[in-house]
Amino acid sequence: MIYCSIDFETTGTHLINDRGIESATVLFSTAHNRMLDVQSMLIKTDKPVTAEITGITGIIKAMLDRFGYENRDVLESIIATIEQSEAVIGYNSRRFDYHILDQWAKREGMTLPVRPWIDFFYDMPWQVPTGKLTHVMADHGFLNYFPHAALADALGVVLLSTKYSPELMLARSQSPVVVLRSQADRSQNDLVKKAKFRWNPGAKIWWKPVKAQDVQEVSESLPFGVSIDGRTQEELEGQ
Repeated sequence: MIYCSIDFETTGTHLINDRGIESATVLFSTAHNRMLDVQSMLIKTDKPVTAEITGITGIIKAMLDRFGYENRDVLESIIATIEQSEAVIGYNSRRFDYHILDQWAKREGMTLPVRPWIDFFYDMPWQVPTGKLTHVMADHGFLNYFPHAALADALGVVLLSTKYSPELMLARSQSPVVVLRSQADRSQNDLVKKAKFRWNPGAKIWWKPVKAQDVQEVSESLPFGVSIDGRTQEELEGQ
């Protein structure tokens, strides 16, 4: 399979109002374990780059003004790379990078190629702990020397992908997410927290997002009862 690993650094986390300031794409052949194309570009923007974003990414506005590429040129390059792939991969990409890219394409009057998006934050086997990309890479035996640099993160996802078959990841990416709700009583709260359930104060429930295909295995692994809640992950996160 040919993957396009993609990552953006942005002016913030708002999916509509914020803009990309750095992009990276890595075209990767799983059959040959070989990178086919690598691109990383700073992107010009009229949005401010805050001190907070500079602290995270190391990017300042002067870098973009001097070394940044025009928005449409970068977008055309990204689309051309995706067109050569069979699936797009990323980390937290379906909930962030995809929407940043989709809004960008809409502003430019362009259409994104239709490809499966495999998200290594959500789609890895349920037994694999997830968290910050750098930590997950380390758990898999890899180092990320430049976290929050688009190219380093895109390459990091490529490295993670080498640990799992593309067929497995593609299949898992197609399984919807459901919400498991804890039925444990308060005396079991420590067990619920240890199982990585989250507390929603509005709904007053402990909950956990799980792939539909994993519900039975996850349920059987827990020392307390659970049920499927009808709400979505986005609803419980207030998004």
